Amino acid sequence: MKWSSIVGLAAAVATAQSTPNAIVRDPDTGLTFTSNFQLYKADGRGITFRVAIPENAESYTSFDVVVQAIIPNDVGWAGLAWGGSMPRNPLLVAWRGSSNNVVLSGRMANGYVMPQPSNVAQYTLIPAGTKSNGTHWQYTALCRGCTAWQQTNGAYRYLSPRGGNRLAFAYSPSRPFDANNPSSSIPIHEVHGYWSQDFAAARNPDFENIVSRLTS
Repeated sequence: MKWSSIVGLAAAVATAQSTPNAIVRDPDTGLTFTSNFQLYKADGRGITFRVAIPENAESYTSFDVVVQAIIPNDVGWAGLAWGGSMPRNPLLVAWRGSSNNVVLSGRMANGYVMPQPSNVAQYTLIPAGTKSNGTHWQYTALCRGCTAWQQTNGAYRYLSPRGGNRLAFAYSPSRPFDANNPSSSIPIHEVHGYWSQDFAAARNPDFENIVSRLTS
């Protein structure tokens, strides 16, 4: 899907760059997100990461989350770590396939090694929020299993719906070796970084109904 307005995209990216945890109401999905811009190049290029959650999400439980990312076309793959570091938490690795379709790959790494495909988190691509133009591509996806997971010691880790959560990203300029295979090996990342994503401001009162409509 193509963006109808490059001006609109430029405004969205500019807002994300200037305001940490900016509040964005996405016209394509109807969801309200908190938005953060993460640099991967000193020249100002970066990736925008957004999250939206249910208003009734409770602490110390697993709740659904919608994730959205706006990614420059020079990015080979972009990764998101829900636990704020590479090892032992759900990872989302995204790239474009050979037909410029979006490929989402749920991963997990037991250390600082190649993340392996994992079904700890389940992702459903949302077509209404997935698109591209001449400079950027965007995916929007529902995730189940991103906000709570079992650690190697058997204890559970929970993200908080009522405050900030440390997230992390990684970037590579090179695409995976088999661009159409979600289980493909991926080149090592060139840049990584961390930030605090405000989940409290990302709460949506009609989340379940909106997501049901978007994924049906």
